[in-house]
Amino acid sequence: MCLAPYVGAASLDLSNLVLNNHEGTIQVRFGLSLPGLAPLHEAFAKGEVLALRLDARLSRKMEYLWDRQVAEAGRLAVIRKDGGRYVVEPRSSSAVAEVPQTASGKNRQTVSGNDLADVLRRAFGEITIDLGPWDILERGEAYVLVLGIELGRADVSAFVRNALFFWSFDVVPPARYRLDFTY
Repeated sequence: MCLAPYVGAASLDLSNLVLNNHEGTIQVRFGLSLPGLAPLHEAFAKGEVLALRLDARLSRKMEYLWDRQVAEAGRLAVIRKDGGRYVVEPRSSSAVAEVPQTASGKNRQTVSGNDLADVLRRAFGEITIDLGPWDILERGEAYVLVLGIELGRADVSAFVRNALFFWSFDVVPPARYRLDFTY
């Protein structure tokens, strides 16, 4: 197993971050794009399997203490090259996570194709994460939504990641987005 970190100019670009009430649930919607695909092509040329991890956390903003977490959900998608085709498979990342869903509420299926940019656009152009019931929010209170996005090697265990905390296993640098709002 090669442990060399990737160096590249790729980034994870977020578009249209929306938090809304959809049929009584807190729903986070957004799109992702990866404009620089060279590090991904390099990883696939080495036969590696990649994992896109999404972590959405909603917290009540506190004045003098740490923010109090209200809801959390995560997603995981495995990206690999199978022969000449690129494949994105949604997976559950934790006990609270479900397979990503389409706008119609149906489970999103595996996306595949010969063009990596097109496969990524179809798989991550519109992502929806449910954070639980809307009624956990209190009117007049300040909240913060933090969205963490990581694209790294899927074959690295949590033990190795923690033991080698100083080493990056990310193909693209991780990104964190924060949305402050008052309900």
